Amino acid sequence: MGITSTIGRIAAVLATVSALTALAGVAQAGTSRPPSMSKAEYRALLLRGEALNQKYRLGQQAVPQGMTAAEYRALMLRGDAINQKYGLGKQNAAAVASQPTNATGGFAWGAVGIGATVMFGLALLAGSFFVCLRLLATRRRVTLNGTA
Repeated sequence: MGITSTIGRIAAVLATVSALTALAGVAQAGTSRPPSMSKAEYRALLLRGEALNQKYRLGQQAVPQGMTAAEYRALMLRGDAINQKYGLGKQNAAAVASQPTNATGGFAWGAVGIGATVMFGLALLAGSFFVCLRLLATRRRVTLNGTA
């Protein structure tokens, strides 16, 4: 019983480590910035997104307190009409459209790292599976021979 419980514990540890390794690779994929983008570009992108969220009131209450939906809609339509009359807002759109994209043909090393991490986790999981099978086969032989 001593060796079987030790092998069972080792298999459980291997399965846990492989699952955590696979999950760590997936978590890294969701939180990293694109490899072709510098830190300054990524920060600028985040700031621009926050500014657009504020401008269009995303993530907040759609209608400010103390104002009806009709009053708020009228205010937004008036603001859009004034912007259109005086050409406001178009300059920013033209400046953004004229910027070149930063599409480099570089190799995505981050994706390679994530793939390698997931493959390592799957290899550990398969190894623990085979250890468990071996443990069961050994237990059966011991029980059949009557030495247990």
